[in-house]
Amino acid sequence: MIDSLSDYGDTLAVISYHVGQTYQSTEAREREDFYDTGLATPFVIFNGTYVAWEQNPSNYDSVFTENIEAARTQPPYFNIYVDSAYASPSTGTFDLRIITADTIPEGNVVGFIAVLEDSLPGAYTEFMHVCRALYQFPVTLVYPDTLDTTITFSHSIPPHNLKTVVFIQDLDTKEVMQAQITGFMEE
Repeated sequence: MIDSLSDYGDTLAVISYHVGQTYQSTEAREREDFYDTGLATPFVIFNGTYVAWEQNPSNYDSVFTENIEAARTQPPYFNIYVDSAYASPSTGTFDLRIITADTIPEGNVVGFIAVLEDSLPGAYTEFMHVCRALYQFPVTLVYPDTLDTTITFSHSIPPHNLKTVVFIQDLDTKEVMQAQITGFMEE
């Protein structure tokens, strides 16, 4: 399934939070507690609000594709643009622009930057989009405001395996209001 994500370009962001496994992180445990699904892993959460769990891996494509298509019909509250994404073996940097696309509903709206690593070995498969760090920042924009900033972060991921997902989430409703995934050019 993750192999076919390129069909969606950068409009579909996947973050894998590994809990109780080799690649577990504090952030993964915190996100599992935040969502509090009560389900056995693996499960998928679409747009932060709809939980899908499928026991049979052969059904993943049909079950998850339906949910992906439904989530993509939701109009965004924000437009997120990432440019000039470069990485060295220890630092990543990118220019971030967030533009409000509509009136933002009341709520506890926060921005996140998930630092992801691809191509990690697993028992039966290669893991992709594994969350290695999660940073958050306040989003206090109101329509028609814009945020322009440069983000710099430390990491220990080979630059060709490094990605980030910038997403904006209402912590009260758990709705992900927009997301943008980005790969990095090596410096």
